[in-house]
Amino acid sequence: MESYVTEIYAESKENFDALRQILAWQRDAYNFASEREFALKSFHIKKLHDECYRSIRAKWPEIPSQVVIKAEQDVLAAYRAVRKNKHALSKPCVKRGLSIRLDQRLYSCATRTGIRITTALGRKNFSFKIFPKLVELLSKFPYVDPLVFERDGRLFIVLTFKSDAPKLPANNALGVDLGIRVTAACSDGRLIIDKPFNGRRRKVRFLKRNLQSSGTKSARRKLKLLRRRERNMSKAQMHAVANEVLKTKANVLVLEDLKGLKKKKPFQKKNRISQVPFAELRDILTYKAERCGMTVLLVKPHYTSQDDSVTGCREGERRGRRFYAKSGLIYDADINAACNIAARSKLPYSRGNLLAGQAAVNRPSVHKSNNSNGLDAAQATTLLARGS
Repeated sequence: MESYVTEIYAESKENFDALRQILAWQRDAYNFASEREFALKSFHIKKLHDECYRSIRAKWPEIPSQVVIKAEQDVLAAYRAVRKNKHALSKPCVKRGLSIRLDQRLYSCATRTGIRITTALGRKNFSFKIFPKLVELLSKFPYVDPLVFERDGRLFIVLTFKSDAPKLPANNALGVDLGIRVTAACSDGRLIIDKPFNGRRRKVRFLKRNLQSSGTKSARRKLKLLRRRERNMSKAQMHAVANEVLKTKANVLVLEDLKGLKKKKPFQKKNRISQVPFAELRDILTYKAERCGMTVLLVKPHYTSQDDSVTGCREGERRGRRFYAKSGLIYDADINAACNIAARSKLPYSRGNLLAGQAAVNRPSVHKSNNSNGLDAAQATTLLARGS
């Protein structure tokens, strides 16, 4: 890891004061949470969050929720370090300076020479004070979780670069947005859709539900065969989709980190999204990309469908397959999301036609499985009709 400190400038004094207000709120929230943690000695984020989150929001109603969460995380990290180092505290930890460690919910990369940071007035643009060494680092390595702090009435930022990681290629990146109806949308304007396959999958799942409700020994045996067929169909389809995605001149594939996406909450139903093997597709893309000399990067998925990829702001509205931009243009929502995913790689990326209805549609052809033990849809329908 390598860090670089530089000054940041706001477009106006109003934006400068709005960012400084965020730093002040974070300090106040930190000190409030520190007092509660000193009394609780919980060393657990959920207990600390339950104890002080609502109190902080009631005391400072305008403070963004993510700033409160960052303050709680910083407090917990400080007290865990104290316990690990076996120090004895006689009073709560106190934060006096103005600083905040940003995460993906608080900042985004605007340009090579600037950054967008959440302020009291929303997300605003800030520019770096540029030096040759900083330009070199920005061109070679990605930076993560920058630290913003105030000193002598000026704002500075600490950019931490992953210099120990493999160097990012200087060529184009390709953003890939994975979905249900549209299996993959690429930032270069390609939509990978296979409606016949989606129809076959729905039919197989319907037959599975009917066999499950039957409950006979024969139905359980045939259900096992049908599950194997569905698994083979899905695997073959993911290989076909991966081959279509890799038909690009870009040598960096940028995907969303969808870990935990399918985890259910008590009030949620995720039957449709559970049908798409996102992890399997990512693994196939990863090893095939390596053989093609490409690199696969994972980025945070937050707000990729809500941001306008042209302006970089959270403007406009998504309605189904369309994204209505503030400018009045109508984008294809999946292509717009793919461009946002590519932009988070901080590399130049391939951008196709964003307008709705203008994307090139690719339908991957998948050969039918020759597995003799498989059960096709027609056979299963016949068996159901017989009452098996």
